[in-house]
Amino acid sequence: MNINIIYQTKTGHTEKLAKALGDVLNVEPINICEPHILNETDLLFVGTGIYGGKPDEALLDYLYNLPNNKIKGAAIFSSSASKSDNTELIVNILRQKGIEVLNKRFHCSGQFLIFKWGHPDKTDIKNIKEFARMVLSFIA
Repeated sequence: MNINIIYQTKTGHTEKLAKALGDVLNVEPINICEPHILNETDLLFVGTGIYGGKPDEALLDYLYNLPNNKIKGAAIFSSSASKSDNTELIVNILRQKGIEVLNKRFHCSGQFLIFKWGHPDKTDIKNIKEFARMVLSFIA
């Protein structure tokens, strides 16, 4: 199975989560703002921070431009200062492209100024690694 991880981050929190996923999945995460080639993918983990209640605009643009036939399935992960994952826009874009999106998503706190200090923390990293294992067992 060909698995890839893409992410967009402004604060480094989503990158931290992507690297933890990569450790479990033995995959090098791809920052969408750096030059790369995304090969055909059976399962794509898509990560973003939530800023002002929405996923990062650069990530949304990237997803709009994904070729329809390149990705089979996707799993979403995010972080924000709020309790809500607010990733429905991502889900909708992917589903419009015919990409199956897992209903279970990962969301954790991300530090914003003095709020949620230290997040994502060790527990968040442990939880995203468990999320990766759960996704793998679900699709296996």
